[in-house]
Parts: sequence; structure tokens; C-alpha cells
Amino acid sequence: MTPAPDDSLLDRLGLTEVGVMVDLGGTATALAQAAHARFDCDVDLVQIDAEGRVGQGADLATCQADLIAAGVPEDRIRLVSRPEDLRAGGLVACPGLFGDAAKIKHLEPLLPHLMTEGDVLVLDIRKGSGAYPLLKPYGTTDDLYAVNRPGALVTRVAFRAGPKLGQVNESWADIARTLAGTDGFYRENRYHSFLFMPRSDTLVVTFDNLDIAMEKREDRRPWGFSFIEKQGWSMLGVMANGWTWYRDPWVWAQFDNLRDTGFFAQFKRVVFYGASMGGYAACAFVAACPGADVLAICPQSTLDKSIVPWETRYYTAWGRDYSGPYGDAAVVSGAARQVTLLYDPYEPGDAAHAARFTGPNVMKLRAPLMGHRLGSSLQQMGVLAPITLAALGGTLTELAFYRHLRARKTFRRYQTELFKRAMAKGRHGLARKVGRWVLTRGDNRFIRKAMMGL
Repeated sequence: MTPAPDDSLLDRLGLTEVGVMVDLGGTATALAQAAHARFDCDVDLVQIDAEGRVGQGADLATCQADLIAAGVPEDRIRLVSRPEDLRAGGLVACPGLFGDAAKIKHLEPLLPHLMTEGDVLVLDIRKGSGAYPLLKPYGTTDDLYAVNRPGALVTRVAFRAGPKLGQVNESWADIARTLAGTDGFYRENRYHSFLFMPRSDTLVVTFDNLDIAMEKREDRRPWGFSFIEKQGWSMLGVMANGWTWYRDPWVWAQFDNLRDTGFFAQFKRVVFYGASMGGYAACAFVAACPGADVLAICPQSTLDKSIVPWETRYYTAWGRDYSGPYGDAAVVSGAARQVTLLYDPYEPGDAAHAARFTGPNVMKLRAPLMGHRLGSSLQQMGVLAPITLAALGGTLTELAFYRHLRARKTFRRYQTELFKRAMAKGRHGLARKVGRWVLTRGDNRFIRKAMMGL
């Protein structure tokens, strides 16, 4: 049965002209009927799946037939199955798809091909999907009305594209190829990429999450890029498109290739560097370059549940394959000359992983009460740069590290965690001493309010 035209929704969008109505995945047939009837526009039916792959997903022949039956001429309907055939025309819709049943991040790269400034996108946003903050830099989002979905708060919204939308079109591949230049290289598959930038005979291999680099860093550069560039060191940046822990046979094959072709052998010094998931990768993939150094901040050793059954975080990656020569980082990192491991001994998961690194080449540096986001905390304290510089340069000692760590005494997070720990253990006298020490040297809102009750 052909659905009735959705004139009421069209009325709320305030559009005065539409050249093309783009229906992603055949999810907005009723709105497409209304748009054609009002604006005499073309209708593009885009075959697309939940991961944003054009040409994949459900066949749209039935949607096309419904539109024809509703009076839309067949020659005004385009079935789009190739990314290069996407076009903008004023109105795009994907209710129930991206932002709701599918992740909004998969739609983001396609937006500049579908919209120009002033165009409208109709979609449903499920609470907690992250769609609002992702769309915010690129335009304005107006809530229209609630949508009934069992067990979930979903809102139908109209996103109106602003002038910055075109910036999305600069993909990571575009950025990476520019950075690589003629002397470096860029390699990619759907889920991972390798970017090499040659500068000197010191190479730093970093590991990063593409989402973080592209969405949360203004320079849209890999982890450690600016710092490494300033030192004039060469860089090999390995990117994961999601929380994959780099468990991809393609990634393993790339490291095999770099090892077997003598890529690493051309450098006098090689250091693998990463934090958390990237810290795991730094410890695991150093096996491709025996004798290299590692700097790992709060790394996991593996997420193989048969080995670390106590690991309750990162469930999205539990089912991946952690076997092979780059699998258990606590074991294969034995190939490194030295593994420098920074972690918080009071963070249970991080401490348990650190305990699995037992090789004689491991130097463990403890940063109590700094949490899993240790790298961020050290950066806020102003000591990440000198610690990293010394570690990557091969001169970091335990004494130097702990001297730098003295800066935590004036770091608000550390002060708060120390105060909370004293309170939790019932040591109220110690908590008072900590509180008085902190408050005579500055302000800490949490401690100041808590001290009123002591």
C-alpha cells in the first residue's frame, strides 16, 4: 500500500524551493511524494546500508514502484547506487536510519555530496547517539516532534546546512596524501590506514583513532603529530576507523611488509608510541621491529577474554582475534629493546594489564590517582611534552619522570582524588590536612564544599 504524502512534515521545514528530494535507503517515500507534488522536484532513491556504503543495502525497486503508483513520473525518479552519482538539491531525508538505527558518523562523509548551504536534512535522532554534537559544527538542528520508538527517546529533527559543511569534504585520505607528499606514502583499507612522513633517521610509529583525530582535534592530525614534527623526526601514523584495537589481518600484513622490505632498517632509532588502544598496538606491533623502543600510556595487554577474564571494559572489541605474532602485547613486546609503561596503579584494569608485562625490558612508571586518561592529565599539568620528548629520545629515567610528576600536587584532579581516597578510607584527619593544604594555596570547589561537612 502506497503511504499518503507527508504534507504536514513538509510544511514544518519552511522550504520555498526543492530541485531534488534525496531519499536515503527508501525511508521517506511519503515525504518524497509530498515534495514532488509541491515543488515538481526530482526524487533520488539512494541505495545505502547502515555503514554509509552507497550501492549496498536493501533494493529500492518497491519504493520506486510506490512513487510511480502515487503519480511521480518514472523519468523523474533516479535509483542511485554509486557515490559519484550523489547530488544536492534542497532536501534530504533518512528518518529511522542515520542517527537512529544506524550511526550518524557513517553519514557524515556523504553530507557535502548531498547538501549545500541552506539545504535541509530530515532525520531521527535517538538519545545518546551523538548526532547533535556531530552535526553542530556544520549547521543548525531544530527539533520537530517526538517519534514513537519502543524503549527509546527519539526525536525527528530538521538539520539545516551552514557554510562550514563543505569542510567535511576534506576526508582523512585527502589530508593524509597531502601530508605524505611525494616522498612518503599513504595506504588504506576500509578500517585502517598507514601514513608515512619521512624527515630524519629517527622514526616514531604512532597509533590513533580516526574519529578522535577528525572530530576532536582542530588540526585533524594523528596522535603526536605536531610534537614529532617539531623534533624533525619521521613519522608513521597508523589510524583505526573505530575501536578496532587494530585486529585486522590487513594491518598485520602491512607490518609484515614493512619488516620484510627493510623499511624499519633504514632508521637509526625507531620508537612505537600510543595510549590506551594505541598503547596496546605500540606494544604489540613492535614485534615487527625487534630492538625498537616503546612508550605506552595505560595500554591493554590483550582483550582475549580467555587470558584477561577480569577485563570488563571495551566490550565492542572482545570478539576480535588476539592470536598471532602481534596478539598478546605483554608477550610479543619482549622483542623491544625497552618498553616504557606509564599507568595509574589505582586504576584496577590498567594496573592488572601492567602486571602482565613482566619482561626484563619493561620500565614501569606509576602515576597514582591520575586515572586512565593519564596522557590528558599529564598534558594539562604541562609535563607530557618533556616526558614524551625524553622517552622518545631514549633518555627518560625513573628519577626524571617522578620529578616531573611532582606537578600533580597543584593539579586539581589529583588533589580531589587524594581527598576522596582519604575520605573513603575513613581517614578524616588526613582528609582535613589535604584540604587545608590545597585551600591555602588556591581553590578547589569540590574540596572546599566537602570541608564544610568535616
